[in-house]
Amino acid sequence: MASKFVMAAVVMIVGIGFYPSNAVAQGRNVPVPSSCVPQVNAKLEQMVQQHPKGYVENVMVCGVATGTRVNSGGAHGSHHIITLNVTLPVEGAVKVQVAINDSLDGVVSANAGDQVFAYGEGYVTGGAWVAGVHDVHCSTHPTADNGWVVVNGVKTPSSCGGSLR
Repeated sequence: MASKFVMAAVVMIVGIGFYPSNAVAQGRNVPVPSSCVPQVNAKLEQMVQQHPKGYVENVMVCGVATGTRVNSGGAHGSHHIITLNVTLPVEGAVKVQVAINDSLDGVVSANAGDQVFAYGEGYVTGGAWVAGVHDVHCSTHPTADNGWVVVNGVKTPSSCGGSLR
């Protein structure tokens, strides 16, 4: 009897918690807003106010780019970092970064004055930016939506697979 219970528990744990590292999740596709209004940045503002220690999934940001810089190499490869002037619903004007991993997301940059939307994993920063958004690519784990970055109406990636949810 005990061995049946243990086997059932193992099956439940494996069935619920096992997600192979080489598998690609297919997250929910979230549409790009039609316009950049402060409410688009509401979850970002909530994240900044709560100041979590880790990442927050499924965070959207929109704003106007001030430019792009490149961080070459590093543990996670080269990144293009777009700085945005963003308007939060309550706090007002802040600077936010969008970190695009060149290997995972492709090379994406923005010029000063470009309209940018991004959706991915949010994080709180310091220095010149209050926060950032990265993992702006198709979902690679089961709890994240498909991410993206849009510069002047051009979306990267252009599409992702279906949805698990």
